[in-house]
Amino acid sequence: MTTINEQHVNPLGAKTIVSETDAPRRKPPLLAVGPLAWIKTNLFNTVGDSILTVVVLFIVGTVGVSFVNWTVGQANWYAINFNIRLLMVGRYEPEADWRVTIVVLLTAFIIGLALAAWASVRLRHAVVLAIFVALTFIIPAVIYATLPLPPFYVAAGSAKIGGSSGQTPQDTVGFIGMAGETVSVRLADQLSGSDNKLSQLNSFADSASNAAMNAAGNRLETEAEIADLKRLLATDSLTDNQRSRAEGELSRLKDSDPVVDTLKLNQASVHVTILQGSTMQALPDGDVVLTDANQGMTVKLPEDGWYVLKKVVENPEVVDILETRGIYPILLRTITRGLEDTSSVVGSVSQYVRMTDTFTTEAEIPNDENGRRIPFVVVTSNQYRGTAPLNDYLRLYVAPFLNQINIFLLVVSVVGTIGCIAGKLLDRFFSPSIRPKATSTRVVTWLLIVVPVLSFILIYGLTGDDGFLPITDTRRWGGVLLTMLLTIVGIIGSLPLGVLLALGRRSKMPVVSTVCTIYIELLRGIPFITVLFMAQLLIPLINPSLASFPGAFRAMIATVLFTAAYNAEVVRGGLQAIPTGQDEAAKALGLNGLQVTLFITLPQALRLVIPPMMGNFVGMFKDTSLVAIVGLLDLTGMAQNIVAQTEFLGLRRETFMFIAIFYFVFSYIIAAISRRIESTGAGQAIKMQI
Repeated sequence: MTTINEQHVNPLGAKTIVSETDAPRRKPPLLAVGPLAWIKTNLFNTVGDSILTVVVLFIVGTVGVSFVNWTVGQANWYAINFNIRLLMVGRYEPEADWRVTIVVLLTAFIIGLALAAWASVRLRHAVVLAIFVALTFIIPAVIYATLPLPPFYVAAGSAKIGGSSGQTPQDTVGFIGMAGETVSVRLADQLSGSDNKLSQLNSFADSASNAAMNAAGNRLETEAEIADLKRLLATDSLTDNQRSRAEGELSRLKDSDPVVDTLKLNQASVHVTILQGSTMQALPDGDVVLTDANQGMTVKLPEDGWYVLKKVVENPEVVDILETRGIYPILLRTITRGLEDTSSVVGSVSQYVRMTDTFTTEAEIPNDENGRRIPFVVVTSNQYRGTAPLNDYLRLYVAPFLNQINIFLLVVSVVGTIGCIAGKLLDRFFSPSIRPKATSTRVVTWLLIVVPVLSFILIYGLTGDDGFLPITDTRRWGGVLLTMLLTIVGIIGSLPLGVLLALGRRSKMPVVSTVCTIYIELLRGIPFITVLFMAQLLIPLINPSLASFPGAFRAMIATVLFTAAYNAEVVRGGLQAIPTGQDEAAKALGLNGLQVTLFITLPQALRLVIPPMMGNFVGMFKDTSLVAIVGLLDLTGMAQNIVAQTEFLGLRRETFMFIAIFYFVFSYIIAAISRRIESTGAGQAIKMQI
């Protein structure tokens, strides 16, 4: 940069120096622009804002940390991983699953086409979607390759654990495995050192091992309580009454010997044998006596099916806990099957599913030498115990869940992308230059009219049992399928009915206005659950011929009638917001009343009420969960059925947390669509300048 300095002499003889050097550019203060400036302006602008921000951050952080700890360390997500189909479609006929698949793909195609017509889709959006879908394949592969399954702890011996009413280890236990897998067994030395280690067991464990863990934990709690009482009695801060109660409590508590010493944990050798279930013969290298933790046995399974772990401790006073790998809890499922050419039921079949990887066998459980079925590692008594570390959470829950949904996400994403590309090609070759998205918009509009009807026909059916689309049993509809059907039918049916009711209430004909007013006020004055009970229970009493009418259809009709009353009031509010001068001007131009309503007032009213109308639809979507009370197995009803199963007792929190996330995601999507429509100006009234 050139610097020019000039000197001038004024009449008084003083010199003035003029510098034309540009002032150096300085960076703005950190708190003037950028993220720090936004934080200062919006979060810490005043003392009150600062205090409120700190309090909110503390609450959110505390709740967030607790939620993450529960999600990773304590929650059991097997109820979700093993019931994905039930949660999605309920007990819908498996042979008709292709219909639901077509409906989902059509929906994905329309979404892609709608994005091309009504949104600005960029290459970066496609890249983000591709990365997200790719991660659903990459993450499970990395987890399976790097993180091993946790061990399974099983007790051996003949001593009771936990007193006279405690658990006695089983001598034999059955498990399933695949050909080529390895099973290893060794003494669990890390559990025999102290009660503290034993009480902190975190992995799969049988009932006897769990009893030992609980006994160690209870003894440590008692020991800590005794120590606290002794410290309290050593002080002078207690009154006579308080000291008397503390001494009585201390005398009641008994400090017992460590559980590891009482059970003589892992202090004797154990004879371990792995038998093949089909022959009940020991596998090669599958018969060994373990004397210490340095020894171990590893066998390779020759075929798919059942195997038996036999364990015998010679000393009747000793309990050994074995650490095994390759043996994991099993879920028992009973299914019915029919003949290939008819629907006649031929019997029930028991399926045994391994919880860690869904390996399934239908082979019968082997019998012992007395002809009795050998007990197997059923999941109800061999659950995961203790607080799970992150590795176990990823290996047991995250990877299996992603493996179940990644193919679905890939197919849906590809079809949605094809729809978006098709929309852009339609506009490129067929849309006029003045309306660059006219063709895709027209196609999407027609598809939104046709596809819901086509989808309902596909899911319900058209013909008898021998036709191309047999009618399905609506009693088997459930899960997300029923929830979305109730929502879509409710939206499509309640919107036009609500508009008619709003116009009827504003009608100048007293009979029409009175009838519409009574209907609206009556439906808005009673709870939705009352309407559902009337549709499910009272209507058959009024007309017995309606008793055979499907309950799902009754719930749909009740949803439409109830939501229409609320939509009517929303639309009526929008109609009242339109200036009366527009009606007068339209009539002055020669338009009749119907034309004024259809072309002048109603379009503007519907623009105005987009936000509250979408709010009604979100509320209706969430209110569909109430149909579970009247016996329909929507998503909430199916979740209640799942947690009532013996294998998933106590998993209500996990299941309903999944449902809450589902409802939140779809409610947010509806809200996002509403905001998108409003951003185009559709939610603003047309202002006429005079």
